[in-house]
Amino acid sequence: MDREEIICHCMSVSRGVIEDAIKADGLKTVDEVGNATGAGTGCGGCQDTIQEILDEING
Repeated sequence: MDREEIICHCMSVSRGVIEDAIKADGLKTVDEVGNATGAGTGCGGCQDTIQEILDEING
């Protein structure tokens, strides 16, 4: 996957930022990712993609 891909366009958060926050802070939910990175806190349209990234990393 492209770490530079913008996942959250409202807040301009990339896949790499989300992945790093999940790994560093042990994040488990979309809300936790939002609190840590701002991703998913605008229109919410990227929340399904954030959940997919969480599932990839956390199994």
